[in-house]
Amino acid sequence: MKISAKLGLIIVTLMVGVVGLGTQASAKSATVKIGKSQVPRDYLYTSTFYRSTKAVTVKVTANHPDGTFASKTVKIPKNTVVSGQKYHITSKKQALSINHDNELSYHVLKTAFTQHPSYVPSVRDLTVSPAAFKQVKRPVYLPTWSHGDLYLGGKSAIGKLTSKRQVQVTSDGYLEIHKYVATTGTATPKPLQSAKINRTQVKGATRYLYFSHKIKGVTLKHVAKRGQTQYRLTMKNLHQPQHRAGFSDDDMPGVYYSLYKLGSQTYFTPIADDTAY
Repeated sequence: MKISAKLGLIIVTLMVGVVGLGTQASAKSATVKIGKSQVPRDYLYTSTFYRSTKAVTVKVTANHPDGTFASKTVKIPKNTVVSGQKYHITSKKQALSINHDNELSYHVLKTAFTQHPSYVPSVRDLTVSPAAFKQVKRPVYLPTWSHGDLYLGGKSAIGKLTSKRQVQVTSDGYLEIHKYVATTGTATPKPLQSAKINRTQVKGATRYLYFSHKIKGVTLKHVAKRGQTQYRLTMKNLHQPQHRAGFSDDDMPGVYYSLYKLGSQTYFTPIADDTAY
């Protein structure tokens, strides 16, 4: 091969490599289309998920209005799926912060609320050792780009803050129904209703969640006479994204929402910010 031909081949190879690097870089900073907008993936309300490989006990600090504190414990059973984020305590030591988006079920957290009922526990951002957890895929029962929190109402309820009910699909596979106060953005810690999701089917934009018993507050279909999958809830993404403008003076970003049909009722769930401050 002549020298000029070799040089040409080298140049082409280098150009392909540069193009490849550019493709990788653009993939990492890719956007997703929500309605008519392109939203960076970093703005999506997504979590990283981990499964416990053994039972883990977490200490929780709770406070009392009189200024005193109480120590409580939460036992996370083996094979529990949690949302979390790893961070470095030192250059060589890591910790795992879990439940920072309130995705764990009351079924797991209830001991923090019942050991000393007059003390209010803080169950967000629980710190555990990452050695007891293995990263897993996002659970299929969770709505797309959502922390699993769905609020009763359609488009008008988003802007007017009129929702009175929250349905939470938890990271560990429960469906909970909570009383919700839209004006303060708070829900009761203890759900009004709760049931384990025993099976999930995904068909296009629809998820079918199966339970062993009825749940008051949502419309279920009775599909079997016995067993763990007697009742089915249809959770359909309506693909009608909504947007609520933020307040730049207060560094409050706007929020995108997805509308879902849960049984016979419409709910909305936040899925992304429109900017980052």
